[in-house]
Amino acid sequence: MALKRAQAGDCTFKLRIKRDGEIVESPSGENDLSNLVNAAFIMEGIGQATYEAEIVMGDGAGVINSLTGSELWVLTIATVHKTATYNLRSYAITDRKRSGNSEGYIIKCVSDEFLKNECINVFGPSKTLFDNKLQAEEIVKKLVEDKKYLNSKKKLHFEKTRTKNQHKFVACNWRVLDTVYWVGNLSQRATGGAGANAKPQNGFLFWENMMGYHFKSIDKMIDDVNAMNPDQESNLSEGKAKLYKYSYEPKKSGDESSDDRKINAISFPTDRDYLTGMRQGAWSGYSVGFDVSNITNSRVSADALTAFEAHKYDVSDFWGAMSHVGRSTSKNPVESYDEDIKAMIKKPKRIRYAFLPNRNWDVPKWQFAGISIGSKTETNKQYDEIPYLQAYQHLRVQTLKNTRLMVSIPGNLDLYSGYGIDIRIPKTKPKGDKMETDYKYSGRYVISGIRHVYADESLTTELMLCRDAMPLPK
Repeated sequence: MALKRAQAGDCTFKLRIKRDGEIVESPSGENDLSNLVNAAFIMEGIGQATYEAEIVMGDGAGVINSLTGSELWVLTIATVHKTATYNLRSYAITDRKRSGNSEGYIIKCVSDEFLKNECINVFGPSKTLFDNKLQAEEIVKKLVEDKKYLNSKKKLHFEKTRTKNQHKFVACNWRVLDTVYWVGNLSQRATGGAGANAKPQNGFLFWENMMGYHFKSIDKMIDDVNAMNPDQESNLSEGKAKLYKYSYEPKKSGDESSDDRKINAISFPTDRDYLTGMRQGAWSGYSVGFDVSNITNSRVSADALTAFEAHKYDVSDFWGAMSHVGRSTSKNPVESYDEDIKAMIKKPKRIRYAFLPNRNWDVPKWQFAGISIGSKTETNKQYDEIPYLQAYQHLRVQTLKNTRLMVSIPGNLDLYSGYGIDIRIPKTKPKGDKMETDYKYSGRYVISGIRHVYADESLTTELMLCRDAMPLPK
């Protein structure tokens, strides 16, 4: 049932505590602590493997005296779009201050799985640990769901990787999420790339949102955003989200409840900052790989077999092999720079280094009494394309930051990090009596981060939006 509201951000909020799996109640049977909450913040993002929450309490009832600091906090928020429940484990109580008979403090929370990650290590060869199931999605699935590891009941949405992209490695007492990230950095998409001889796409991320956990490449994320439909309702179990459209326009006086699809505020964290990109090698550079067991075996690229030669990368060479927000209706922002600046940013200077684990599983060539045992054909050099993959992943992350916006909208719990949103922003100066659309900043974006802010029975959603490509004027 939809929530009726007078203002666009109106919501209902409920806060309960679970201890040892049971809801904590007062002697009178009450369990809702929402009247003690001054504010609450819930954060998620494609760079986070967990939800985070901060609950600002104004405690005049002495609840602090009964807290151990390890409780499970259950936050239930209902807006006009949907109702969402967050189960988050407290790990710290901070900023505690007392004034008269009342205390104020902040409860900091994360997902249970994130805490389990701190006390569970992965040690041993991957072939043994994962029963010879060495595809990235198989490894991640076991690490997330198996009782020996995170033992999560949350849905895992993953992208398939290349069949030949087997991960043979030795985990040296890594935390679970360290292992997930290591595998993700060396994983290649099963599909993607342009042309018959296309290089693989990589750049996998692991994050959590209300749908569960996600293990996907940035290119897959962009493909999904391009495919989103405003007429398709969200389906959390299938990992599908509705495309919401928002516009930046004046609010309606006296009819504020209808403004739930209007943007409250827009800010630009950085805009057209190519100097920082030059320093970070965001558009061009070198990628070098080292074989620590034998430096002369270091593989840098298919054509450069030693570490003394480097794989040179340039965003213009990679652009056609990438997926882009807006598909073919967009271009690389670098193309719009002055020719002198383009020449500068295409001049490689920064060097990225990676150590190659590609000798651990080689079959040695032995000789005994003049008889050779083993051959080059038996040598299983893993991750031969690490320099290329390292360069592609770096460019893929950097290009996603080409355009970044922060927008504030009335609370919407049906938005998810890693999915998309469509916004319309008018130009600053009208043309006559008509407000024209600013196509440079309007259109679809990837939601890279979300912060839901609750205060005074109202919810505001703050979004960090990213886009790699510049839309062409219509």
